Amino acid sequence: MIPHAVRPGPLALALALSGVAAAPVFAQNQDASRPITIVVPFQAGGGADTVARVLAQNLPRHLNGQTVIVDNRAGASGNIGANYVARAAADGHTLLLTNSTMTINAALNFTQGYNVKKDLQPVAQVVSSPVAVGVNSALPAKNVAELAAYVRANPGKANYSTCGNGTPQHFAGAAFNQSAKVDMVHVPYNGCAPAVADGVGNQVPILFSTIPNMAPHAKTGKLRMLAVASSKRLSFMPDVPAMAETPEFKDLDITVWFGLFAPAAMPANVRARIEQAVLATLKDAKLRQELQDRYYEVDALGADGMARQVDKDLAMYAQLAKQANIRLE
Repeated sequence: MIPHAVRPGPLALALALSGVAAAPVFAQNQDASRPITIVVPFQAGGGADTVARVLAQNLPRHLNGQTVIVDNRAGASGNIGANYVARAAADGHTLLLTNSTMTINAALNFTQGYNVKKDLQPVAQVVSSPVAVGVNSALPAKNVAELAAYVRANPGKANYSTCGNGTPQHFAGAAFNQSAKVDMVHVPYNGCAPAVADGVGNQVPILFSTIPNMAPHAKTGKLRMLAVASSKRLSFMPDVPAMAETPEFKDLDITVWFGLFAPAAMPANVRARIEQAVLATLKDAKLRQELQDRYYEVDALGADGMARQVDKDLAMYAQLAKQANIRLE
């Protein structure tokens, strides 16, 4: 799931960031005898951590056996870990594995210490997982068009839950409101699991959540997964429609990506070595199946493709935030 962290004030974040590494050390070649550390800016057990550990286990085969380890540096909605990598030695030994939370923070001016475009460079996109849209099985809606009609027929009565304020799920709900021209009320939770639990209990029967949290309850029939908030269906869930298939949501795509980044000053040849290793690793059929079993679509992109995705996200989230008055404090 997308981890939701308590957002600290500026003083707390400044103190937390005071221990990051000093100015970058420039290097033209990576020392293959030293391990590569993948920094995950969220707690162990979440989506980014899972993806990072799968990579760490499989990347060495394409790096001449070079060791890859995972280091969790959680806090400040991913900002502490991102700041650490932005200031690390640019020698290819410190990378960041993060998700769309980073572009949301940047779009809302909540990075507090680093610049996504200037201080970090994309290496590769690994997987993606769109936001899932679901309802309690007692709700009559069988698809997103019927859900929009239900909300219109019940003005002021429809609420939707998400994993927290400013999360991709929140933005998906806001995008639904904008596209359908409805006004569902946002009910943010401190995490995806409690939001889904209240969906199962019918306290807040409309949900925008992660697929891993929602899918098990959809299988038992307690929840109905109406769609994924993306432009296309998932290869491993072909029976679940994409929201973009419904005309009024044709431009809606809130897909959460997970990607690798490096300090901006890392030399191109060092980046290319890691980029090529990641792309080669993601071609492995067993690894792809392992990720799909965890509800992640292998969605490999090189550095250039990842950079375009970041630019697209920054523009989209900034526009949605302005339209829906979403702020982070």
